[in-house]
Order: sequence, then structure tokens, then C-alpha cells
Amino acid sequence: MRYLVLSDIHSNLEALTAVLKRVRRKRFDRIVILGDLVGYGADPNPIVDRVRKLKRMVIIRGNHDKVCSGIDNGDMFNKVALESARWTENQLLPRNLKWLRALPKGPVTVGDLLSISHGTPLDEDAYIFGEIEALNMFQYFKTPICFFGHSHFPVVFGLDDEALTTYIPVTNGGDNCRIKLDKTKRYLINPGSIGQPRDGDNRASFGVLDDKRMTMTIYRVNYPYEKTQQKIRAAGLPAPLADRLALGR
Repeated sequence: MRYLVLSDIHSNLEALTAVLKRVRRKRFDRIVILGDLVGYGADPNPIVDRVRKLKRMVIIRGNHDKVCSGIDNGDMFNKVALESARWTENQLLPRNLKWLRALPKGPVTVGDLLSISHGTPLDEDAYIFGEIEALNMFQYFKTPICFFGHSHFPVVFGLDDEALTTYIPVTNGGDNCRIKLDKTKRYLINPGSIGQPRDGDNRASFGVLDDKRMTMTIYRVNYPYEKTQQKIRAAGLPAPLADRLALGR
């Protein structure tokens, strides 16, 4: 099976549109979405409307989806994140607010191969940044592969009986990086963020898993981030949310 793996869209319509255009002629058996559809950006309703139309989709909520839909009070958010969440909650149409509130909490198992979580398999609000956090999480899922998001940083952690190995996808000037997976290992994989990359590459990031070929490919796609910036500023959202899109930070 082939899985399209999307995460951390953050109300960035231009980025999501570019990603879906990039894969429009590809065949996928499942589309997996790891949460944080909204927050930060200026297009929460168009994003939710677009995602709701996707076929063969498995989706979980993210921490911003919780706060922006009123499930969580956002007391763990910084000032900028909370301001954008409150703005988003006020902008969401009733049908989209209801739909966001009904999104399932991760982790969720997808067949025999995959688990999906937002933050970690143990805590949807926690981060996996490095090997120590990753190593501690393998005990909390039983499938060969677990996808996670939240950090906005594409990375592949592979564990076997001897060691944990970290793979940082680097495109070397191209638009993708393909990693061959080993059936003797288990994996924690972050496909990166579509709407707000933070790894120094401002292109939208997403992943494709091919379980027949045992490959994980991280793709990077250019999008007109200047248009996204203009929308954020015009909406009166905090300026850093627009500025950082140019830097991928």
C-alpha cells in the first residue's frame, strides 16, 4: 500500500494546495493526517473544507485543533499561539468547529503496519525532538511504524535490537529524499510540516510511505509563501507568524 502522510497544515492554504497539486496524479491507498489543520494561518475554513473532501482518509487531532475548537483552554500556549488560536476559533464556521471537535485523539492504529500520533504515542501535546525522547516512545506503540508530527521537523528514527539510528532527510537541492526501511527495525517517522516548516527549509514538507518497496520519501514543495504572509498580516494576526514562513524557522 501507498500512504500519503500530511501533518501540521496550520491554516496555510497555499502550502496545502501546492502539496495536493504535486501528488494529484499519484495513487494512494490511504491519506494519513497527523493533526494541526488549523492555527497560525489565516485560512482555517478553506483548509477544513478542503481536508473534509479528501477520500480514504485517516485523521487525528492536533493540539492546535483542540485549542482552536475550544476543547482545550490553551494554557500551555505562548502568547502568539494563543492569540492566533482565539482568532481562529472566532473565524471557524459552526460546521467546521463541530467537525474539528469530533476529530479523534491519537494514537490511532491504521491496519497492522501503522500507528499515528500528533505529539507522541503517549501524549499528544508532548514533543519528540531527539533520540532520548524517541527511544522512550517505542514502548508505547506495537506496530512496525508510528508517524508523528508536532515538532515541524522531518526525521526518521529506526530501532533494532542493537541501537537507535536517526535519519535526517536532506534533499541536496532536489525536491525529495528517499529512505530505505529495514523490516528488522521499528520506526518513528515525522514527515515535517506542510504549513509552517521549522527545519530551515521554507518549502512545504510531506511524506509518502510505500510498504511494498519499504521506502519512506520526504518531499519538499515550493509554494507562494508571500501570499500566505499577506493574508496573515491582513487578518491582524501576530507578525512573527508571517515572518517565519520565509525562513522555515
